[in-house]
Amino acid sequence: MQRLAWLRVLKRSRPASFISVDSRHHGLTHAVSSALAERRADVLRHLADRHATQLMAGAMAQLSTRQRADALSLLTREQRSRICEQLRAEAQRPWLARLPWARSGTSAKALH
Repeated sequence: MQRLAWLRVLKRSRPASFISVDSRHHGLTHAVSSALAERRADVLRHLADRHATQLMAGAMAQLSTRQRADALSLLTREQRSRICEQLRAEAQRPWLARLPWARSGTSAKALH
């Protein structure tokens, strides 16, 4: 019964081309937090192997600092280093997204 529940969680977290990035992050974040709640290192490692590092880092960024640290501690050293590197890169960019000319669909002419 528990295995069936995990298969459903993993199925929801699968990346699909027709699903938006936000819903993928939500599904992956849910899968990571569910695996973390049950301390399922095997599931977390599977998710980290199956999904792109950028998606996994984005999903982990949605977790609290404590949850993120716990999840990272359950991953392999290689997975942890890849995701931490991506998390550091994401943490350095939030100011860039707030700049008016960095927004998608905004041209420099529209600002004047």
